[in-house]
Amino acid sequence: MKLTVERLPESHVRLDIAADDSEFAEAMEKSYRKVSREIQVPGFRKGKAPRHIIERMYGREIFIEEAHKGLMDDLYRKALAESEVIPVGDPEVEYVTAEPLEFKVTIPVYPTIDPGNYADVRVDSIDAAIEEMQVDEVIERLQLRSSPWVDISESRKPAEGDQVTVDLTLTGEDGEGFQEPIEDAVFIIGESQLFEPLRAAIEDLNIGETGDVTIAFEEDDEAAAERLRGKAITYGVMLKSIKMRELLTLDDEFAKTYAEEDSMEALRTAIRNDLHQGKTNESRSEVINTITEKIAEGATIELPAPMIDDAVGEELNRVKQRLSYQRTTLEAFLRANGQSEEEFKEEIRPGVATRLKHSLILREIAEREKIEVTDADIEAEIDGITAGAPNADQMRTVYSGDRYMRTVLRNDLFDKRLTDFLIETATEGRGAVTNGFVAPPKVVDIEVSDAVAAAESEAAGESISLSAAPTGETAGVAEELTEETTG
Repeated sequence: MKLTVERLPESHVRLDIAADDSEFAEAMEKSYRKVSREIQVPGFRKGKAPRHIIERMYGREIFIEEAHKGLMDDLYRKALAESEVIPVGDPEVEYVTAEPLEFKVTIPVYPTIDPGNYADVRVDSIDAAIEEMQVDEVIERLQLRSSPWVDISESRKPAEGDQVTVDLTLTGEDGEGFQEPIEDAVFIIGESQLFEPLRAAIEDLNIGETGDVTIAFEEDDEAAAERLRGKAITYGVMLKSIKMRELLTLDDEFAKTYAEEDSMEALRTAIRNDLHQGKTNESRSEVINTITEKIAEGATIELPAPMIDDAVGEELNRVKQRLSYQRTTLEAFLRANGQSEEEFKEEIRPGVATRLKHSLILREIAEREKIEVTDADIEAEIDGITAGAPNADQMRTVYSGDRYMRTVLRNDLFDKRLTDFLIETATEGRGAVTNGFVAPPKVVDIEVSDAVAAAESEAAGESISLSAAPTGETAGVAEELTEETTG
């Protein structure tokens, strides 16, 4: 075989492959034996017709076509081994000559990666200290969420923080009902998402009064539902009730009832620790992402389109999985956003490509720095997890015998070692975080089922990312309230 290798842009390679005369002759001989066994020639028993007779009746092309089938595959595999390229997509084949066989193959290949001067990248540490004002804000949100709603005692119009109950009618420009009337709709002034003109109209009413407001929506108004865009809708409003929060007293009883803590001081400590741990993890992740972005700026890598296509497909599957946990589908999600699947894939493609680029660059650095995780490392990690647990033997059996859980441990260890190296280098030993959270020592008490559930939960979420910070314990009250207020 004769082989010429040409590197092309965007991580493609062209292989010019030509069969030697002996290779082609051998392939033709095999082709003749195979074809002659399958063709019935008048006057000859099946498989006994001379080669020149078959050629005269069917043409030499019948042998050449059969010879190419096996020979091309053999030569392609030999060319890949000889050129040491790794295909990441289907080849494009172009014939040059049929006899002797010569053809060109263009294939997308695993990219050549130059991470640049990654050891010279420098970043600042982030201060993860928590201020008491942040603790106060969480307690205030917990107080607001827990306090009961009561009818207002005086006659007045709605104010910031009030809960209102209204009946709504929506009328189009033609005077026809735009949709079915809405009865007993409940909103919290300043917290619920209301169009500003509609909020103003509600705030101008007393209980029992009615009013209306016409809102003209622009064609490109992304704050409005698609069915509203480009239309003028008149909202008729009747205010039925106004309630205000009867704020609970912030005392030890409040802490016990609404946060399962023994006292307000214990509640403040728990919230402070939750916030501190969350900020520590977020700060570490932010530092790692900054390091990664700076390294990527100085790196050289060309991603072939098929690799990005595969990554987009994987991300789409993760989106489908996350939506299924929310009891909805990708189709419903796309309808709500007015997108087709192809439009959505094009939208997420740049971000997916960037994450893929970063991941490959970091893997190249890990290989150069000989960062790896051995089976002995996995066993040591399992020892640490199970140490002191009352059901240590059961836990060890689960972790040691389950391939998935061992893979999770391996990926977590690899991720931590790589990110620790990046942080140590880029901060010159200062660390990603100053004033970071340090978890207090605790007694391990976990059921085997809890360990399995945790692994399944991780499987259901995002795939492990090389640039992701290791997650800590659940942030408890602070995290729950943050999610509620941000939606």
